Amino acid sequence: MKAVVRVINPVRGMYAAEIDGSGEYVIFELLDSSEPEIGDVVSHPDFYSMGGESFKNLTQQCEIDVYVQNICGASLVRQQCMF
Repeated sequence: MKAVVRVINPVRGMYAAEIDGSGEYVIFELLDSSEPEIGDVVSHPDFYSMGGESFKNLTQQCEIDVYVQNICGASLVRQQCMF
């Protein structure tokens, strides 16, 4: 599966990536020093698995350690990432 990073909160280290253009977003906390940027494409076999995971950043050609917090629709992305 692939997802495109759409929202970043650098203060909290929180990210939202839209899963395969579906309107669903994976919300994750970055546990790594390689920071994804808006528009980066990340991949993982199952974005619906929660907790500690490793995503591949296809754009930057690196692996990133993340903590998956939630899956949500577009209406909840700001709430999940900003507060």
